[in-house]
Amino acid sequence: MIQWIERVLRSLPSCVFCVFLATGAGCAGPKLEPLPQQQHNRFRAMAIKTLEDAAFGDSPTLRMQAIEAFKEVAPIEGMERLAIPLNIENDYPGASFAALMAIGEARPKDLISERLLDAIRTRAESQNKLVRMAAIFALHRLGDPSRTSELSLLLLDDPDARIRANAALVIGRLGGKEHIKLLRVALNREKKSAAKLQILESLAVMEDEHAIRRLIFHGYSKYADQATLALMMLAGTKSQEAEELFWHRFRMDSDFPEIRLQAARGLAALGHDEGRNLALKHLFFSSPKHVTKDDPTHRQVERVRALAALALEAIADPEVLGTLKQAFETQGQSEYVRIAVARAAIRTIDRSGHVASSGKTKPRQDSWQRSPLAGRSPD
Repeated sequence: MIQWIERVLRSLPSCVFCVFLATGAGCAGPKLEPLPQQQHNRFRAMAIKTLEDAAFGDSPTLRMQAIEAFKEVAPIEGMERLAIPLNIENDYPGASFAALMAIGEARPKDLISERLLDAIRTRAESQNKLVRMAAIFALHRLGDPSRTSELSLLLLDDPDARIRANAALVIGRLGGKEHIKLLRVALNREKKSAAKLQILESLAVMEDEHAIRRLIFHGYSKYADQATLALMMLAGTKSQEAEELFWHRFRMDSDFPEIRLQAARGLAALGHDEGRNLALKHLFFSSPKHVTKDDPTHRQVERVRALAALALEAIADPEVLGTLKQAFETQGQSEYVRIAVARAAIRTIDRSGHVASSGKTKPRQDSWQRSPLAGRSPD
């Protein structure tokens, strides 16, 4: 689920709290292969279908990742194809959390029916605190702040550090200067390092200079997991203050490709594409040197390849689409990685301006008509 720790461990922005033991070995640089423009629509449709299949699949983790991918690169299609709205009632809290957060962030008002609003209100009564806080977030963003104050209670008073951390994440997504003071109070009171880091990220996203400096300090850490997490968080802030750190970590030799790839993402967020070749190389990463019981080969390979795809998503260079397609179609490719590649492809194609309106696939009409949560027709 996208509770804070699992978000870091398994979600596409990727993994910390496990010791990073992968190296750059075993990933020969692929040949750069542009994709003919006439193939862009078809590749995009394949990528959307991959996200849709995962959003309705049997794996809770892949459902969560597909919903998050739709939110990031194709939120309206995620709504129209029901990948987002139908998952708010998912029995797996992580999928429900992701779907409710996606609705709140996208705010597609013309796709919000009264029945969907009622379903969100019902989820705001959930016994599961993660689901409840995400529903409150969605309601706030859709114009109903009547229960928003409950988030502060979860942030300050809940005995579970994971809940406090997720409450900080949600409050950070709300934005607003009024929440900065609340998060600062929580930071001063918080004892658990994981929750503290999430509070720092939320403050940094709201351009709190003290939080940004604290994360930059963590980004220089000699501990790979701490540095990678800080880089991931700073990349989301697009803070110019972090540019020097990104360049330092990107240029530094490291046995941990995760560090350099997160630095490449951060640089891309600031408009620099120098990480392109590094990301292309690690898109086919296959041979980590150090394998442990807690961090086996397949997990390291998935993690590094997914981070490489996310860096390419941030760079959004149409020249890499052919290579992304090659990775997408690689035999035996992990679905976890395929989702990362799919979202990178969608973002890159859409930014290229080469996708025709017909390339944006429509939802299946039978699915739409069966949905009790549907808003307007997707015609």
